[in-house]
Amino acid sequence: MTAVTKAQRRNIYIGIGLAFALFLAVYFVYQVRAVVLVLLLTLLFSVIISRPVDYLARKGLGRGLGTLTVFGTLTLALALGGVALGSVVESQAQQLVEDLPTLLSNAQHFIEGVQSRFGLDISLPDSQQLLDSARSFLSGGAFSTFISVGAGVANVVSLAVVVLISTIFAVARPAPLVNGFVVLFPAGRRERVREILEKMYKNVQRWFLGQLASMTIIGLLFTIALFFIGVPFALLLGILSGLLAFIPFVGPAISVIPPILLALAQEPISALWVLLAYAGVQFVEGNIVQPVVMSRAVSLHPVIIVFALLIMGTLFGFIGVLLAIPLVAALHVLVHELWVKRMNELGTDPDPPPKEEPLKMTERVNQLGRAAKDRFRRS
Repeated sequence: MTAVTKAQRRNIYIGIGLAFALFLAVYFVYQVRAVVLVLLLTLLFSVIISRPVDYLARKGLGRGLGTLTVFGTLTLALALGGVALGSVVESQAQQLVEDLPTLLSNAQHFIEGVQSRFGLDISLPDSQQLLDSARSFLSGGAFSTFISVGAGVANVVSLAVVVLISTIFAVARPAPLVNGFVVLFPAGRRERVREILEKMYKNVQRWFLGQLASMTIIGLLFTIALFFIGVPFALLLGILSGLLAFIPFVGPAISVIPPILLALAQEPISALWVLLAYAGVQFVEGNIVQPVVMSRAVSLHPVIIVFALLIMGTLFGFIGVLLAIPLVAALHVLVHELWVKRMNELGTDPDPPPKEEPLKMTERVNQLGRAAKDRFRRS
């Protein structure tokens, strides 16, 4: 009885110590969150850039020259993309700014018509008052706004330079960093540590490639849909929807708001077509694109994704939201390798949960075809 009591006390003390250590770790991370943010960005960019550099290294090209080649290619691709799409996007953005007063006025008239039809009494500010308030706010605090914006831009540029330099050196010479981390563990477990790091590395790479393909397809489909519906600034809105698709759940929901407002300001019936197009794009992305491009990556539960976005957004702001999913994907591998496998070795589950295998493209198409046939027969 005494031994059990001592063991229980020991477990209680260990639990209290771990909770206190976790609290101190979170507090420390919050205090030095800028440094942690730079570290996380460096790790993420290093993992992404390392894939083509590894390929060039296998072909016999040195890692230093391969790193410069990959960065040069990315810079050239971004420059060509900016030249090809920059003029169109810039003209649409300028046109949007010029048409904003008219669009606000049309939207206000539409809302007033809806209010009078349904007998609602909600006071709305005039569109010209909104524009005048915005201009007076900007002109009144022009100097302070300039100082704050300038300081923010300088801070972002300095952090970006640090991340860029750190990423180049990390990709060009990863072995000293990896070996320096591995030697912190006992010699008998270092091979296991290397295996876990390799799995985390490959999992984040697969996630990024799948996410990039998904963003491209969503942006392209949404641009085409808005163009045929007749919503103005289709290319600008399509690019915005593709970029916001990087943020699960929240990004796609935000991306549909601007085209709906533009459709309401021009022709209210077009807003319904925008919603239908959005639902169609999300259906294609969730039932065809996602199972194909993400079939080899880790599938995360929506609740985990939402809390990851909330925690990282609270700690690091918008950049933390962008880092949430790759960080959780890496932690998923870490928890599975260090904890779940060890728990599975302690016994046998008499009622194990069924394994969810990702569907292949042909299986998904056949499943959708059978569902369509069943609905047709019932009708």
